[in-house]
Amino acid sequence: MTFTRVFSLLAIATHLVFAQNAPETFDLKVERVRILRNQPGDLHIDAQGITFRSRDGKASITIPIQDLREAEVADPHALRFQAYELRKWVPIERREYVFRAPEEAPVETLAQFLAARIDRPVVGHYSSTSEFQIPAYHTRTLGGTHGTLEIGKDAIRFVSEKSADSRTWLYRDVETIGRPDSYRFRVTTIRETYVVELKSPLPEAAYELAWSKVYDLERSRQ
Repeated sequence: MTFTRVFSLLAIATHLVFAQNAPETFDLKVERVRILRNQPGDLHIDAQGITFRSRDGKASITIPIQDLREAEVADPHALRFQAYELRKWVPIERREYVFRAPEEAPVETLAQFLAARIDRPVVGHYSSTSEFQIPAYHTRTLGGTHGTLEIGKDAIRFVSEKSADSRTWLYRDVETIGRPDSYRFRVTTIRETYVVELKSPLPEAAYELAWSKVYDLERSRQ
């Protein structure tokens, strides 16, 4: 048996074990972020949707899973959930709720849970097999973060020690990719445009793989 086949079987087995052990519900002690004063409470997430109840019993928020337009769970201190419903007093904006959770909140598991249940974009990160790994750096307004750009058959990832900067982009959610030069790579989704600087040249095969998946070249040839 070849090494490749052994690795593939191990990867499949690991995925099946994760799927069997993956939680079906998430219960977090959070603070709902508001302009004047944050609101402590309990956040419950399951296959039916998202529910928040304030500790004082004065506020209750429910977003059915089918009404969840976007989710951003990369940063446990800024869990964002956007509904299709428009805001009452600002009708050009969607209703969006932001929650601050503990640092140890299982954001990776939550991101994979949501990505499997909604077709809209999920901003987050979780494990996924990759064929190419390139050391990279993501620049932010204040500072930046070192990490690795990973390109595989199912997704593009930027893996950093800082959870807020890590991403897993399923190809279904990617609108465009770009390569201004051999040392930069760009991913654009509905939610964001993410650019990383590469510490070594991007292999041509890696870019061709991502390009074929994003623009669905395999299907167009059929």
